[in-house]
Amino acid sequence: MKIETKCIQSGYTPANGEPRVLPIYQSTTWKYASTEQMGRLFDLEESGYFYTRLANPTNDAVAAKIADLEGGVAAMLTSSGQAACFYAIFNICNAGDHFVCSSSVYGGTFNLFGVPMKKLGIEVTFVDPDSTEEELNAAFKENTKCMFGETIANPALTVLDIEKWANIAHAQSVPLIIDNTFATPIN
Repeated sequence: MKIETKCIQSGYTPANGEPRVLPIYQSTTWKYASTEQMGRLFDLEESGYFYTRLANPTNDAVAAKIADLEGGVAAMLTSSGQAACFYAIFNICNAGDHFVCSSSVYGGTFNLFGVPMKKLGIEVTFVDPDSTEEELNAAFKENTKCMFGETIANPALTVLDIEKWANIAHAQSVPLIIDNTFATPIN
């Protein structure tokens, strides 16, 4: 399927008699017949929609569309790019852990990683994105859990050598997390 078609049709497959375009669900809550079922939903023991902040059909379709456009298996929507960056690191790192980050990232991300994350006990080492492989390897510690960079840094517009960073991450057995804000699937 062409990317143009994916932009329009991915993420939602209507059944016979359903609308061709996904309706926008504006409800914050859903009705269920029993409090027991609601309890199972809130305890994440059962799949279903119960509160929009956690999931709804419109968000699920958008996430599925993004995953398809990016060639991924799943996607997650957040309220902001900073929330996405926080979740990406916080999902992997705990208090006492460390990660390596390009020093050429969006200023808000630099601050998020260097101040609030530090308060949570997660340490970051910022390195020049053009560092040599030896310099990148030297930034690693015993407790390093991941690497982070931006494809095209905001606002410097420097381009990360993803292949070099990925090779280091793979050699160190950690994931490389990429903020791809500027380089969308279409770009």
